[in-house]
Amino acid sequence: MPAYGQTRQKRADVTYAQIERAATDILKTGVRPTVEGVRSALGGGSPRTILDGLNRYWRDLGHQVAGTPDTLRRLPAAVADLAEGVWQRALALATEAAQATSTEAEGQLSRLKSQLELRQHTLSHREIELDELLRSRERTVKELEEHLRVALSMLTKRDSTITSLETRLTAAQVETEGYRKRLAKVIQGAVTRQRAAAPNNRLKLKKAIRTLRPSRSVKGSRVRPGSANKDRQAFRPRRNR
Repeated sequence: MPAYGQTRQKRADVTYAQIERAATDILKTGVRPTVEGVRSALGGGSPRTILDGLNRYWRDLGHQVAGTPDTLRRLPAAVADLAEGVWQRALALATEAAQATSTEAEGQLSRLKSQLELRQHTLSHREIELDELLRSRERTVKELEEHLRVALSMLTKRDSTITSLETRLTAAQVETEGYRKRLAKVIQGAVTRQRAAAPNNRLKLKKAIRTLRPSRSVKGSRVRPGSANKDRQAFRPRRNR
């Protein structure tokens, strides 16, 4: 929105040529030109501009009275007006160019602001996505650490169980070896005792056979030599091979 007073059309100030013509017309009537008189004749104008114009008018009039050539004193009024118009046009064009440049710069600035806001919005979304991804990775790492801790605990327990089983196995092997040695001693002792008792068993067997012969003869049965040998063999203890 334009600032206050920018939309108002300013009245163009009077030129020196206008001041000069008005002052000359007043002077022809026999009256001294003043700021108020010239301003009234022109229908307006800045008092400061009219005062500067009148000072220049009186100075030029003095040169003219002194005989100074007009070409050496100042430009003709028509040329001055033309130059003033060209200058005013140049100022207007410069103002328009400045305004156009300012408008273009404002447009570029507006586009840059829009692009910057868009990039900031995109970066904000990207930052949110990266933050969520980082949190997800952190949760995953914590879960993996927990799984690893549980696995290590299970491995430790299994190692302890294996060590305990190995210890028990070693103890069982030692105990079994002791049982085997004691059993071998028992068997060896039994064999030794059996071998030592074998002669006595044969004597006892012979006595038993002798005891059986009279009882059989009393009944009237004859004992065969072969049958007696069979009975001896039946009662004879077997030797350990």
